[in-house]
Amino acid sequence: MEDFSNLTLDKVTIVMTSMSRWDGEFSSASWSLAKTFAHSQKVIYVDYPFTLLDYFKERKKPSVAARKTALIWGKGSLKTLTQYSPLLYALTPPLMLPINWLPPGAMYDFFSNWNDKRLANSINRAVKELKEENFIFFNSFNPLYLTKLPNGFKPRAFVYQSRDNIRALEPYLRKHGAGKEIEAVKNADLSLVTSRMLQKDLESLSGKNVAYFPNAADFDLFRTAYDSQVEIPEDIKTIPKPIIGYTGNICHRLDYDLIESICKANPDKSIVMVGPRNHQGHTSIDLDKIPNLFFTGPKKIEELPHYLAHFQILILPFLCNEVTKSIYPLKINEYLASGKPIVATPFSEDIQSFHPLISLEKTPANFNEAIEIELNSDSVQKAKSRYVEASKNTWKGRVKLFWELLVG
Repeated sequence: MEDFSNLTLDKVTIVMTSMSRWDGEFSSASWSLAKTFAHSQKVIYVDYPFTLLDYFKERKKPSVAARKTALIWGKGSLKTLTQYSPLLYALTPPLMLPINWLPPGAMYDFFSNWNDKRLANSINRAVKELKEENFIFFNSFNPLYLTKLPNGFKPRAFVYQSRDNIRALEPYLRKHGAGKEIEAVKNADLSLVTSRMLQKDLESLSGKNVAYFPNAADFDLFRTAYDSQVEIPEDIKTIPKPIIGYTGNICHRLDYDLIESICKANPDKSIVMVGPRNHQGHTSIDLDKIPNLFFTGPKKIEELPHYLAHFQILILPFLCNEVTKSIYPLKINEYLASGKPIVATPFSEDIQSFHPLISLEKTPANFNEAIEIELNSDSVQKAKSRYVEASKNTWKGRVKLFWELLVG
């Protein structure tokens, strides 16, 4: 680990890359952390790279079209995001070669190194444009790029963070990402994980120490659902109450049989799901035919407290499997900050640590019973206890922890 004793830490630029983009459909831990770092220092948030194939498929999307000159010509790649902070920048790297179809081996390694050099050169140009000399490279769960640093790419420190069990995810990421993540842990000056299960797994697989660095919440944002009178969003004004709410990606992690059961067992209630719908191929249930199930589509993180404030109870109906047992969900502290009662499945060691502030039930019958109990027994004191717990898990606190772990 490099000696930071002669360096003013809040003057060091953070370069962060992840598998999300700053203007993506749903909030991510890396983006939230980047915004928090930018309260006190320059942050370059690197978009997850588009490949040539990605660009061809998505070129007509407004978000992709807006990046065209940066993607193709490398012009205007660095953008100041003053709406968040005058110290926060988004970097659009140039197009990369689509190589995930290649089998592991020398050819994949050759083109992966080519992509890494291309990405690293883009970052070096951005750092130079900002007239910075010192930067920390923070790979926040992007195991397909820069898991080892090419020549000429010289951050003061290399930090890698894992947020999911790659070995249990879909083949696209698992194919090359599983091995490259171990490479990243071995090469990094500091490795972080968001769950206790991941910590055990990666330490065993890499032989390196890995620090526990759980997710958190933008407490100042989400507390407004608890202590402010916020307007009800237009798209849920006419939905009958009480409302059982969920916010987040509607994807492979959810238990759709359980969701269907919740809808059927609670005909007097509405179930509202806020987030992008990516459930295709993960359930055969026709969710659109369930009369008391409603979808709002994706919302910006700044809008979410308005929904939480007008839900009566919140749910985390995740599957209990190899994928979810390594998850510390981003939304748990957002939920808690709203003060609302919460029912979840006991999918991970991390979510179980919030009991008894939240109810944990696995079977549909017990889950639905818990919904009734939580609704009927809720109180001002219980709401405050949840709110106080969320106040202990903030991104500001995580930034403080980051520096403690890095400096030692």
